[in-house]
Parts: sequence; C-alpha cells; structure tokens
Amino acid sequence: MKRINKLKTVLEKGEIDGYLTMNVKNIYYFTEYMDISNAHLNLIIPVDNSPILLTPPLSYVAASEDAKECHIKNIGAQGKFFENIVKEIRELKMKKIVFDALTMSLYLKLVKEMKNTHFNYDPSIVAKLRRKKDNKELGYIRKAAALTDKGVEAGLEAVKPGIHEYEIAAEIEYAMRIRGSKGTAFETVVASGPRSAYPHGVCSDRIIRKGDLVILDLGAIYSGYCCDITRTKIVGNPSSKQLRMFNAVKKAHEEAFKTLRAGIKTRDVDAVARTVLAKEKLDKFFIHGLGHGIGLEIHEAPTLSSRSNETLEVRNVVSNEPGIYIQGFGGVRIEDTVLIHKNCGENLTKATYH
Repeated sequence: MKRINKLKTVLEKGEIDGYLTMNVKNIYYFTEYMDISNAHLNLIIPVDNSPILLTPPLSYVAASEDAKECHIKNIGAQGKFFENIVKEIRELKMKKIVFDALTMSLYLKLVKEMKNTHFNYDPSIVAKLRRKKDNKELGYIRKAAALTDKGVEAGLEAVKPGIHEYEIAAEIEYAMRIRGSKGTAFETVVASGPRSAYPHGVCSDRIIRKGDLVILDLGAIYSGYCCDITRTKIVGNPSSKQLRMFNAVKKAHEEAFKTLRAGIKTRDVDAVARTVLAKEKLDKFFIHGLGHGIGLEIHEAPTLSSRSNETLEVRNVVSNEPGIYIQGFGGVRIEDTVLIHKNCGENLTKATYH
C-alpha cells in the first residue's frame, strides 16, 4: 500500500485523477501480481479510490490469489478491455489520467470515445518511484546477485578450447536455474574471438579457440528483480594487446566504482571511466554509456552516460560496465551490479574477475 500511496501523492500534487497502465512490471510493482511478459492486464489507480486490476479469464484466478491492495475484475471471455476501462473511468469520474503503457489502438479508441477525459503519457512518474529500492526489493536483488555469481562461475569454468558458445550459455543458465533463478534477466551473452567486439553478441555456434577473448554477460531473476554482470576471460596466455585492453578496462571499472555515491552526477562517473581509457588511447572504443539502473527491468532509471543529467540517490541500483570493442579483433567488458549508499557504492555481484 505504501507504493500506491506514494503514487497517489504525486498524482494529487499534479492534479491528476488517476493512473492507467498495461505494463506488467509496473502492475507487479503496485500489486505483487506477476503475469507473463505479454499478458493483457490493465491497472487503474484512482486518486480517491481503490485500485482496479482488469484481467482476462486466463489470469483471473492467479490474480485473485496473488494480487494485493486492489479489486480484481474478470473482463470475460470476449476480452472487452476497452469497454471495461471506459466503464471504470466513467464510474470513477476521472477527467485527467496519466498512463505509461497502452497499445496505440487502445489509446486512440479511448481518446475518441472519452472526449472529456484527458490522457497524458508520462512514464517518468512511476520510473522515479522505482528508482529508489525499498528493503524488500533490495533483498530480492541481493538474491538475484548471488544466483548470478553462480552463473558466471559456471560460465568461466566452462570456457575452454573446443566448446561452443551456446554450451557455455547452457551451463550458465542451468547453474542459475537449479539454485532458484526464475529465468534470465536478458538473453545470455557468450561472445568469443572477434565476436567479443559485439556488445550484444548473445551466443552462437562458434567454437572457443585458444587465444580468444570471451565475454560473458548474464543475469538471474529472483521474485521479478534482475541482476547484471559481465566478465571477460582470455583463453590461454594473453597477448600484450589483450592484456593492455583488459587492464585498462579493469582500471576504468575500479576508478568509476570509487566515485559511485549519492549526490554525484551520473555523467561525471561516466567521465571517470573514459578518462582512464583515454590515458591508454582506448577511449574511442568505449561506445556505450557506463551503466544503467537495474530492478524489475534490466534497463531502467537512472542512466550513467555522458549525455545524462541525472544524479545518483541512496538506494539506486546501477550497473558499472566499461568496455572497449575493436572490430575484427575482440572486446573486453567488466560489469557489476552496484547499490548506491550515501558515501559509497556496494558491489552486489562478487564473482572473480579472472
């Protein structure tokens, strides 16, 4: 109820009558009911009344058992979401509604049908609430981090000449699943040799060879909450170029971590990592931002990049992931999931870097 009340307080200040969403992550955030990612659900939170969760028959029983702090209504076998939403909004006499996730067809139908109701798209309201994790959320993320560490340990152990990238991914995902992960936070990345220069290299049927750079990027999910880690392994003895790349990224990762704390601008943390890489003349190969927020989604607020104007706050959870990618040669990325405290950061992922 605390999260719903926080949302209502924000809505009241903005003179908004209610909130509407089809985003299953946000629905879980407010109701503790988690459905499949493409489930057709609608949550209405009026400022001066109880939340209403509209579900199809396939989700109704589970929602009735799991959802909290809301009225659950079955829209029936015909799937009349539009008619039900219009009915609820009219009965609640809401004239100004903010939403963050609707299908385009539903939005256009609502605007056409309800000419006296103003629908305003604003995903930032709930995104700001989700930025600061409460104790329950942090407990889930810590558990996801522990499972992720087990996954990367299995992956690093599996990396050897003669094994396919997809076999390593299977070992990683099995190690996390068998210990309680509810899935993967994103598609597991195992990118070797020249493919390690692809930041989102997922995994292929390429066979690991001696001398390869191998990037493992993975994350577990626990009770809906994600974690994110990347490690880079060099198969066999590293070349001088590989060692220079690895050491530069490791240094950038360490120096950026030292600056992570509440009150610092995210672009300033990003700049620290780039400065380290610039000393080795490798900064031009750092082609993405330093990090991103982590929670119910693997990419959420805040963003750590040179273009961001955001400031870190206590209880933010973010990634710290400098990387360099040299086309045709390979790449190195090192990443941890970090909890922001008042005066420092705390690495929630703790797996070895080698």
